Amino acid sequence: MRRNTFIRLLSCMFLLAFSATAPTLAQEDVLVSQTPDLLLFADYPSRVIDIGESVTINLNLRAAAVPQIARLAVEDLPENWSATFRGDGQIVNAAFVNPETDATVELQVEPPADIEPGTYSFTALARSDEAESALPIELVVEERAPASLAFEVDLPMVRGRANTTFRFNVTLQNEGDEDLSVDLLAETAPAFNVVFKSGSQEVTNIPVKANSSERLNVEVSSLVSLVPAGVYPVTIRAQAGDVETTADLAVEVVGQPSLTLTTIDDRVSGEVEAGTETSYTLVLQNTGSAPARSIKMRATPPRDWTVTFEPEEIESIAPGEVAEVTAHLRPSEKALAGDYMVTFRAQPEGSTTETLEYRVTVRTSTAWGVVGVGLIALAVSAVGIAVARFGRR
Repeated sequence: MRRNTFIRLLSCMFLLAFSATAPTLAQEDVLVSQTPDLLLFADYPSRVIDIGESVTINLNLRAAAVPQIARLAVEDLPENWSATFRGDGQIVNAAFVNPETDATVELQVEPPADIEPGTYSFTALARSDEAESALPIELVVEERAPASLAFEVDLPMVRGRANTTFRFNVTLQNEGDEDLSVDLLAETAPAFNVVFKSGSQEVTNIPVKANSSERLNVEVSSLVSLVPAGVYPVTIRAQAGDVETTADLAVEVVGQPSLTLTTIDDRVSGEVEAGTETSYTLVLQNTGSAPARSIKMRATPPRDWTVTFEPEEIESIAPGEVAEVTAHLRPSEKALAGDYMVTFRAQPEGSTTETLEYRVTVRTSTAWGVVGVGLIALAVSAVGIAVARFGRR
């Protein structure tokens, strides 16, 4: 009795163990059966192309276990389309597939030039003696916008002085469906230099993605110190192959006076007598690009000296013109002999002051010298008389 019970219990345990492992074995059989002996695949089996555009699709071939030769073909290719398999730059009809590494093949597809927009499908096939693999491929043909560039300028004219850096804010737009590498060029007068900047970086070429734009700064500066007043055109150009666009800018140079102040003989020193007026001829020249107006003459002399000008104010000096001013200088009568500095100033309206430092050497009057000699002679005579008189005693 006990022996029969033990046999029944052992039988139940065996049945339970078999029922637990059976699904696992069945699942492993399914996984093995689902692993293909040959696999044809592509990273991008669906593409969007333009009308008349050919496309190259990179295909990969993978073998599960057995090395094999896979013959290549295309099924259901649309009418008037052509397809070619290429490997190492040559047309191929088959590829050797090693389980250790994938084989790669290019499929070049050329639709007809007059194709209508739409979705077109076909199948790439790989067949060997051991297996077969099919890859559905889809090409969506769209009419893309042609490559196109355009400039948008915030302010096309900037005004300033000759030493100003004229800055323009410009947006370069790529209105096509193709990424472009754009060269930046400029045409202007020889006196100016043009620089394109993206942010703070100077650029001569900039990539612009399809249907997007790039912000640019255009800086125009003078190459010479003196540019005549006027309006100077600047043409900027963006070019990518046969595609280009231009924009017309302009810089308006406002005239600026520039004075020089010298003496008529270019000397910056002279002699005067204390208490005696001496006249100097000063020369004002406008080397700027605009008239110098309402020029007031001023001076800073030593204390108790006087300086007057004739005239005290000049109405206007045109660019390149010269004007003369007479400065009347009178030192103090008590001025001691020596060197003194006098500053002459020319102050035009709305512009910087031009100065001239003039060194003045004061000498005493010859009349005072004669008086001094006379006094000395008188004193000597008085001493002589006194010596003669008291010497006899």
